[in-house]
Amino acid sequence: MLCNANFVVGLVTFYLFLFGALLQWQTTFPFAVSMLILSPFLICWMVYTILKYGKYGGPELGNDEFGYQDKKKDELGMF
Repeated sequence: MLCNANFVVGLVTFYLFLFGALLQWQTTFPFAVSMLILSPFLICWMVYTILKYGKYGGPELGNDEFGYQDKKKDELGMF
């Protein structure tokens, strides 16, 4: 479960949402400050999990340097 990219993204998003909400109330401000110290580690853990265990479902690029999933190669034209 800790290696599931979708679960980790949801957990860290909920954590950061809760952190933002706790900053609004004066009584929970010290707890929110302690959450601030832990948040960079959670974000690094999330990025590591996505890069290591995440699955890419798009097309492969082949010999191209970059690709767009919403447009065909013929529609791009010159920049």
